[in-house]
Amino acid sequence: MLKKGNTTLTEQLVNIIKEEIEQGLYDVYDMLPREIDYQKKYNISRITVRAAMNELQNLGYIERIKGKGTFIKKTRISEPLLKIESFTEEMKNRGLIPDTKDASIQIIGASKKCSEILKVAPNSPVYKLTRIRLINNIPIAFFTTYLKSDYSLTLDSNVYNNSLYKYLDNTHNISIQRVKQYISVGLAKDEMVQMLKCKENEPILILKRIGFIDDSEKPYEYTIAKYIGSKYEYYFELKK
Repeated sequence: MLKKGNTTLTEQLVNIIKEEIEQGLYDVYDMLPREIDYQKKYNISRITVRAAMNELQNLGYIERIKGKGTFIKKTRISEPLLKIESFTEEMKNRGLIPDTKDASIQIIGASKKCSEILKVAPNSPVYKLTRIRLINNIPIAFFTTYLKSDYSLTLDSNVYNNSLYKYLDNTHNISIQRVKQYISVGLAKDEMVQMLKCKENEPILILKRIGFIDDSEKPYEYTIAKYIGSKYEYYFELKK
């Protein structure tokens, strides 16, 4: 039940639906309940519901299609590929709430692909860190990071629920100075579907980052980040 007070009934309904969308109650393109359903649920007028829907549409949360209904709009978080910044820092700077869950770190033998990228011998010990990244409590990406074993890192997985770059800098004075990044696309499969709660074969954005801590061509970090394509995008700004 909505209550009369400092905020209007329209504002209260807008905030309720916004929170439901941001918490992942609906998927992109899901249809919202009918206007009359909101009227009955919250004992409010049709005018109030329509005003709330107009506001949500103006904010970019929903799309109203005549004769069909009201649907969750396809929205993306955009990140520039113009500077070296951790996921955590980038999201905080934009007023979003980043989070990490199910962080897990272990020492493994480098695969052929990993050894080629990090320029170490096959089967050499490397750290493998996996994490689910969230924005405003919504799973958005799955990160797999490989780090050289040149420095002794903690195997306490809880440490990596915070910023990896900040930990490396504060603990070992390791700072990524230069990166090479490669972007491709793919489809969500079993692991992604389960961890990110997305749909099977949903398009995903794949970002591969190779990080260097000095001017040499010997990388320290290799990260594979897989984002839900409907929720994230990268952009470039080029000047002549």
